[in-house]
Amino acid sequence: MDEKDEQILELLKGNARMSYQELGDYLGISRVAAKKRVDKLERTGIIQGYNTYIREPGDIIVLIDIITKPDRFEDILKYVSTRLAWVRQIYTTAKENHIHMVAVPGSVRDYNYLMRMIIKRCEDNIEEIRCYTVKDIIKDVYGGVRYDQGTAVSDGDGGVQQV
Repeated sequence: MDEKDEQILELLKGNARMSYQELGDYLGISRVAAKKRVDKLERTGIIQGYNTYIREPGDIIVLIDIITKPDRFEDILKYVSTRLAWVRQIYTTAKENHIHMVAVPGSVRDYNYLMRMIIKRCEDNIEEIRCYTVKDIIKDVYGGVRYDQGTAVSDGDGGVQQV
């Protein structure tokens, strides 16, 4: 991977729908050369896909951290990976038995339902669960979200209000 490939990745992070012509114009190469470079980045697995990030006005972004009992980690991971609506990302971390999730329920009601479902199914197998609502998005290169100061504030009870 060379400097032009790195520039392509940076450009696509901000706008994955950028045309090969636009990429080529920005990099000073032809549209065909830009397409060949993107194809190579896809084939080698550096570019693994493209996403559309849709955020409705009432959406709440929630960060959920779960510490499972040692022998229940795989079961909980399978459950949250396959059975929960609104979960957009799931990470395991270097911390033992730790699952970190990003969920985007459409409303406070959906958020409450999501948490009830996790607790109902997993309560006996979890040592700790913590949830945080996102107040402001400062930077999100994958979602293409722009920072708008003052778009949401915490209500102090784990929810958010749009302002």
